Amino acid sequence: MGQERSTAEETFWQAAARAPLGVLATSWPWRSLLYLATSLPLAVLWLSLCWPLLAAAGVPLGAVERRRLRLLEREPADSPHGPVGSGGPVGWVRRRLGEAATWRELSYGLLLAVFGLAEAVVVAVAAGVPFTLLAAPVLRGSGLVPAGDLSGLLGGRLFPGLGDVGNVFVGLLVLPLSAYLVMVLAAGHARAARLLLTADRGEELDRRLGEVVRSRARIVDAFTAERRSIERNLHDGAQQRLTALVMRLGMALARFEDDPQAARALVERAHREAQETLEELRDLVHGIHPAALTERGLVAAVEELADSCPVEAVVDAAEVGRLPEPVESTAYFCAAELVTNAVRHARADQVRLSLRVTGKRRKFLELTVTDDGVGGADPARGTGLTGLADRAAVHGGTVVLHSPRGGPTTVEVRIPCAS
Repeated sequence: MGQERSTAEETFWQAAARAPLGVLATSWPWRSLLYLATSLPLAVLWLSLCWPLLAAAGVPLGAVERRRLRLLEREPADSPHGPVGSGGPVGWVRRRLGEAATWRELSYGLLLAVFGLAEAVVVAVAAGVPFTLLAAPVLRGSGLVPAGDLSGLLGGRLFPGLGDVGNVFVGLLVLPLSAYLVMVLAAGHARAARLLLTADRGEELDRRLGEVVRSRARIVDAFTAERRSIERNLHDGAQQRLTALVMRLGMALARFEDDPQAARALVERAHREAQETLEELRDLVHGIHPAALTERGLVAAVEELADSCPVEAVVDAAEVGRLPEPVESTAYFCAAELVTNAVRHARADQVRLSLRVTGKRRKFLELTVTDDGVGGADPARGTGLTGLADRAAVHGGTVVLHSPRGGPTTVEVRIPCAS
């Protein structure tokens, strides 16, 4: 099993070095032929459809080419582009035009338009000549080619006097050379495409490591601020109420013998304050981690969140089921923060929350929150959107914001369902 996997993941050069003749009996010649044969049609299609994008036209071509590399190389072809964030189509174009990868993709597209034609000629000759020689007896027998030569098919006399046996023999000699020519040309093309269109592994790892470090640093800061907020709420709220409650009960205890009515009034007031303090503590704990999330799952907790929302909130949840606790907790925090943003900053009248689990081999939880507010949300303005992205990134998730001026605002949170 391990040998099969390593063979499937090796490059053409490794396969040729391991078995110079054996590589001809594998799928390498056919995959290489398919790779080269599709270059010219792809270049023509790109030139026909993508010219309105001007300088950014290389981006879709780069995405297609990175997938086409799977014909020849099993190593993942990572995109060199960074995340776009907010800003809509204009923000996407502005971000892409500022990346060197976009210009490399455009350069590759222009080169593909030139070399695709040359590769088409090589494919036609490398495949046409040997197969025509090998098929000479059949072609002559069918009457498609005049007896004595192949001039009717190739426009000139090939190896006159050799006859059918000689043409087949020459075809058998030319076939492996043609196959090697196709494979070498395809492997060289694929290597050039990888250099121009994919992220450098070292740079990509450094970039991702830097993002993780910055993300976790922001999370630590956010947790510190949240802890201080909880401490402040306990000190200024619940602690003060409990202190007043103890004092009031002490006053009631001192008046029980002299003034029972006044003592009773103090006890009744202390009872009300105890209820208010309990409610305040319940709200504080609910904001940290609601009981419904632990007991009944994410959908129930989000529905409870929608019921307590001061504006109309609609929950559209498919069959989600129970998910790993960190995923549920992160998704609930994102939902609560987005609902708060919609009410406080977007001044929305309606909020819609959608929950889905998608994917087959690798499942993802997708949370979509849409509001009809004023739009124009910007993570740089400190509305908590950066914190959401940081929390999702810890689990390998993403947050996509679409918030044009005038609304509506849509935020999509996608988190892998892995513990």
